[in-house]
Amino acid sequence: MRETVGAQVRRVCPRCGREDSIPLVYGLPGSDLFQQAERGRVGLGGCLVMDEQAAFVCRSCELEWGSESDPTADEAELTELLGVAYPDVVRALGTGWRREAPAIGDDVQWFVSGEPAQVAVGVQGPYFVLARPLTSGGEGRPGPLSTDGPRFTRDDVLLDPHPVADAAEAIASSRRRSFRWCRTCRRATAPESFDASEGSCEHCLSILPDSHE
Repeated sequence: MRETVGAQVRRVCPRCGREDSIPLVYGLPGSDLFQQAERGRVGLGGCLVMDEQAAFVCRSCELEWGSESDPTADEAELTELLGVAYPDVVRALGTGWRREAPAIGDDVQWFVSGEPAQVAVGVQGPYFVLARPLTSGGEGRPGPLSTDGPRFTRDDVLLDPHPVADAAEAIASSRRRSFRWCRTCRRATAPESFDASEGSCEHCLSILPDSHE
């Protein structure tokens, strides 16, 4: 069974416009899949497996739609802002893009990729820049029109994507080196969400009994 079940983040149903779609699973289901289906976390697509089948079903309107390779709503928005096709975005910038909460007074459209977030792209007019994700609410960073560093355009994505991809990976690689491993959930955690004294992430600490009591 696939790892991601339940409502798919940023997967907007093309019929009703709601973000309430769950994965469709094909083949003969076992008891675990039946339980997930009863809880509304997956849909059962039937035992017949074919080449082209819908990947999601909307719990609100029951439309079966899409494929896992389709862009999410945020990825589609980034694609539109850059003025290219989605495969061009994947080639130059990769996948997994989602909107980053904007800083006050920032008119740049920021998106982040990776879990935890590893690299950010900011789009303003015909230009975009690559940067580290924000790690605190009061942080700021230069956008495409104010940066002293490299900035890119649609033509870079279309005609010479490799320098863009290399720049994105350099930022992501540096960010990953700062990650810490939570001793409780054993997952990589961004340093701003990690308590070094406890060796655990903030999420795990929020559900654990107070170790000091």
